[in-house]
Amino acid sequence: MGFGVGWLSVRPSMRSLQRIADALETTAVRLPAAADGPRTVDVVRAGSAAVPEDGETGRVRPLVRGQQQPHALEFTGPHDWRREFRHPHDELMYVVAGAVEADADGRRDELGPGDTLYCSGGVTHRRRAPAPYSRVLLVGVADDFRG
Repeated sequence: MGFGVGWLSVRPSMRSLQRIADALETTAVRLPAAADGPRTVDVVRAGSAAVPEDGETGRVRPLVRGQQQPHALEFTGPHDWRREFRHPHDELMYVVAGAVEADADGRRDELGPGDTLYCSGGVTHRRRAPAPYSRVLLVGVADDFRG
């Protein structure tokens, strides 16, 4: 996920993208996707590039490219409570492997493989995946998608 201007190419970290997205009241997935434009059919291969999150050993990989709904990300490895999230779109978290501790709207839950957590838009939430083999899918649906 890089932005190019002529000969200059920049690969900001996911944390930097998230900070910019927060300031612009959008999502980190939408920022680089805006350059891609809409896609009718697209395949994202399992081996596509995953980037490390700042200060963490975990990695994040977009599962949908372009200006698509829903937004989907795959997180692998350990992740910490570094920040809380609160955004206007609904979000579904699915634990593929490992374990996740989730804190949503003041409620804490421990989740394992096959478990899901749903948060309505506007709910403050955060997650922590302590195991290095954890794998979590996050899918968010923006307000403009619900019609």
